Amino acid sequence: MSRSEKVKSQYLADQSRYDNFSKNKDFDEDREKIIKSYRYWNIIKNLYPYDMIAKEHDMLVPKRIFGKMSECKKEEWDEYKIIMNQLEFDGYYDAMLENFSKGRTVLKQLHLHLIVWIEKN
Repeated sequence: MSRSEKVKSQYLADQSRYDNFSKNKDFDEDREKIIKSYRYWNIIKNLYPYDMIAKEHDMLVPKRIFGKMSECKKEEWDEYKIIMNQLEFDGYYDAMLENFSKGRTVLKQLHLHLIVWIEKN
């Protein structure tokens, strides 16, 4: 389990607001959560973090709605590579995770999880 019961309950409650959450939810409505904006991408705060394993959990989402990395346009892909290089250089996040379609609850819009692991001693 990667989400606490509290976060999981809120996540499930918010999913119930949608008719078919997986197909209809996108991140266009999450503008108030933007941490950093680029031309084609945003880094946003994840409202439903993997709080059992992550100290910080943000997401990189494209501004244009599409479901898979293979659907990136050249300009989006080029900027993605620049962002990844910058994130690597900054060294803040420990990992970037992308779920395949079968493991995602939001199918409509690609989202990449940016994780800072909880320190375990």
